[in-house]
Amino acid sequence: MRVLLERIFNGFRVVSTFKNYQELNSGHINDTYLIHTHKKPNYVLQRINGNVFSDAGNLVVNKVLVSDFLQLKYKNFPFEEVSKKVLCFVKTKDSAFFYKDEDQNIWNLSVFIEDSITYLKTPNSKIAFEAGKATGLFLENTTDFDVALLTEILPDFHSITTRYIQFKKALKNATNATKEKTQSLISFVEQHIEEMLQIDKAIEGGIIPLRLTHSDTKISNILFTENKALCLIDTDTVMKGAIHFDYGDAIRTICNTADEDEKDLNLVDFNLDFFKSYTKGFFQELKNITKEEKEFLPVSIKMMPFIMGLRFLTDFLNMNVYYKVNYENHNLDRAKNQFAYIESINKKYTDVKLIIEREITQ
Repeated sequence: MRVLLERIFNGFRVVSTFKNYQELNSGHINDTYLIHTHKKPNYVLQRINGNVFSDAGNLVVNKVLVSDFLQLKYKNFPFEEVSKKVLCFVKTKDSAFFYKDEDQNIWNLSVFIEDSITYLKTPNSKIAFEAGKATGLFLENTTDFDVALLTEILPDFHSITTRYIQFKKALKNATNATKEKTQSLISFVEQHIEEMLQIDKAIEGGIIPLRLTHSDTKISNILFTENKALCLIDTDTVMKGAIHFDYGDAIRTICNTADEDEKDLNLVDFNLDFFKSYTKGFFQELKNITKEEKEFLPVSIKMMPFIMGLRFLTDFLNMNVYYKVNYENHNLDRAKNQFAYIESINKKYTDVKLIIEREITQ
């Protein structure tokens, strides 16, 4: 692996030489490596999963276009500072945005942000507040980005309608034994599907405007240093969408008291204090938001764990072909976790709506 990674690394316009590498295992989809060099900067080298992303080349082009756009927002800052606020991608020696190896795998390279950390769980309200600022700032800074420039990589990525159709197809093809294992979750889906379709219907009716979204704002996709948020990472899914996708998905992981695959559902709860802090930070940065967008924010914090639970459940029914799993029932446990989280939100939903209303009006 070292020989392969060094050869690919040297295909980019790097300013330092390969020393060693470390695999980064936080993601579900791609293979990512931290490349240590003999002289900083260090780099992050990533192989895009071509089985998941059939148009991996344009996926990287999308990432670079958004990165370059954001860098212009800080054009008066020195590069060292810009590279901590925005992911900075490196072109290949032949000026391409990505490297294609002999097996047709697509690789991209970005500058590693030193002294940064990520969290799988939110440690305190300060981090929740900073995460809200990071997400809100990303949406604010990309309000004027022309989404027509992007290639659509994952059509209907956050469409409940589409995910529900995929779920029904997987259910139809699943074995009786698998169906029996998932019966309670299947019932949960059917009981809540109409409520979760609200944002889909608002988009289809032209009530909610579409803009650039990150579309994967879980807590582990935000970099921090010294209790301050630096920037959003893992921009594979930048696309046209609704702000509710980013707001709701961030809260899905930031406010869940348990890990995404925690088996003990008694540990799964919705942390209202973290929610309050996140929402305060979010609206401190995001000012460009319509009245109609505001109205659908409460349901978005249930819709996003619902869609993730539905996707985990669908993948389990399909014999785990999409997400990386560590054991047979991994996706099943993930789905149970997300649906339990929705139930905990419902218990505090009145407070949720009051908090959103208060922060919007301040």
